[in-house]
Amino acid sequence: MHKVKSKSIVQNWEPTRRELLARWRSQPMPRSSEWTRVSRSAMACQFEAIFAPECEIAVSVSEEYFRVVDRLESILSIFRPDSEVSVLNCLAAERAVYVGPELLALLELCELLHRETGGAFDVTSGALSKCWGFEARRPSIPSLEALAVARNSSGFHRISFNRQGVVSFLATGLRINFGGIGKGFALDQGAARIRARGIVTALLSAGNSSMLALGDGPDGHGWNVGLRHPIFKNQRIGTVRLHSYALGTSGQEEQSIEIEGLRYGHILDPRSGWPVRSVVSVTVLAHSATEADALATAFFVGGKELAERYCSAHPGIVAIMLLESDLSRPTIIGSSDQVEVNFGNR
Repeated sequence: MHKVKSKSIVQNWEPTRRELLARWRSQPMPRSSEWTRVSRSAMACQFEAIFAPECEIAVSVSEEYFRVVDRLESILSIFRPDSEVSVLNCLAAERAVYVGPELLALLELCELLHRETGGAFDVTSGALSKCWGFEARRPSIPSLEALAVARNSSGFHRISFNRQGVVSFLATGLRINFGGIGKGFALDQGAARIRARGIVTALLSAGNSSMLALGDGPDGHGWNVGLRHPIFKNQRIGTVRLHSYALGTSGQEEQSIEIEGLRYGHILDPRSGWPVRSVVSVTVLAHSATEADALATAFFVGGKELAERYCSAHPGIVAIMLLESDLSRPTIIGSSDQVEVNFGNR
């Protein structure tokens, strides 16, 4: 297997003063050998796009790209009271609600992924996250009675919708949260806009967890991306090279609570209502960022058994899993000729 460098390409670039001062930030490089990097805050993280030196329209295309991201945030954010999802969560248990084409398409995909993962991926578990206090970032272990109520207000079988975009909730308190798939969906929709402008080489990312590579990278051998160890932060699990492929990572770094020596993370198993404890991190490589994000969450919940079953039935999906039972050696499941994985460089 072809070895790759231990440093990520993205980490070799430092932001300029101009980047730091602008709301959305562009960095036109002065020399032809350097790339153009554009970024702005959205969906509670940093979205970034890196374009080839010969791309003269990089800045104008990035404006269009971020408009797509902003529009999707206005649709999918549970933290905006006027978003489509917030309106849906507020009204759909009382009456039917019409949703737009983007939200409907995402609901249809989430239903498919929920079915294919045996319920491990479920965007209807917002009531569970709220019950545990993770939504408000004040986590605590709920009572069994409160957890039972939240479980009865979760589950994709409690949503009814049709192709005309009419959605109803069949349980009071049901709350949709696209946190496990929304950033990947935004990357894919934004990439479609970039491709429509004729750009075939770029690297798009959302935070530290979602990435979409267009083309074969700066040297024609793929985009080189490092995978940081979730616990030993100064180490790498390994590196991957992406060729027109996507990457999604799921882990418990963002939120957790420790009680009596036991650590409970914010990723909940929607089937039991309890946090997942046997998996430390999952990175999925897939054809789309939407798919990579969702499957990273699903495999985190369903574990190695689900990842093996799913990758066997879906060629081209690759899962890199770090389990609590072995923090030094990741497990790789599946294969794709569009990615190269190397665990040799730490």
